[in-house]
Amino acid sequence: MELNIDLYKLNLRLSKLSENSILSYINCIKQLMPFFSKYDINEINNELIKRHIMWLIEEKGISQSYQKQIITSIQKYFELILNKSIDLSEIYPKNIEFHLPNCIRKSEIKSMIDSTKNIKHKVILCLLYSAGLRLFELLNLTIKDIDTVNNIIHINHLKDNRDRTVMLSPILVDLLPKYYDKYKPSHFIIEGQNGLAYTGKSVQEVVKLAAKRAGIIIPVTPHCLRHSFATHLLENGTDIHYVQELLGHQSIKTTENYTHTSDISKENIKSPLDFL
Repeated sequence: MELNIDLYKLNLRLSKLSENSILSYINCIKQLMPFFSKYDINEINNELIKRHIMWLIEEKGISQSYQKQIITSIQKYFELILNKSIDLSEIYPKNIEFHLPNCIRKSEIKSMIDSTKNIKHKVILCLLYSAGLRLFELLNLTIKDIDTVNNIIHINHLKDNRDRTVMLSPILVDLLPKYYDKYKPSHFIIEGQNGLAYTGKSVQEVVKLAAKRAGIIIPVTPHCLRHSFATHLLENGTDIHYVQELLGHQSIKTTENYTHTSDISKENIKSPLDFL
């Protein structure tokens, strides 16, 4: 989908907006050109846009005010150029800035997985937590991305076109053949009806219900499992640069945010003398 910036600017001026507002909208929509260029106009929908904006929040750390500007500029573009109404109110920031999602204990995650009897739902939980996948990465994961010979997962669908590999847990190596046998996915690892990809809302519901069964009171989301993956690796002593690579962060500063909730206290650090 090609964005018509000149026509957008003209229509903004005809809408009697101030020059500052016009400049803000134009700058925002230009930043989104690489995203929109990947899809046909008929493929662009609310869910796709919401995923991209959440990625900008979680991975790029955009501010609340910039988030508002981006959402408004998208809605204006659809209204003025495409003559379509698009509702992004669900992700329009209210009064608080984005914070890292909750981190839950290992025992709670184990309880979520153990209490989940549906094998597809169990695979969803295991993939999110064991590999630290983002929601859109899980949704776009294909059968060929799973390498059971080398026990790795290829992540080839990053928004910034940077591929990476993550570990494939032995638990999933045992679980996946049973899942394949029952559900027979043809392309995507997690498929909905008629071989289509699962929706983000469906995955969120799977995680929410698993947390409820496990008796977890705080809100638990798919990204919460990714956050827990990173936190638990750091608590186990994994080098932060390796965690950065596994998470697919461009900047180490993004990964350092996860240390704020990690139980990495000085009492857990051993003196070199202890290893003699």
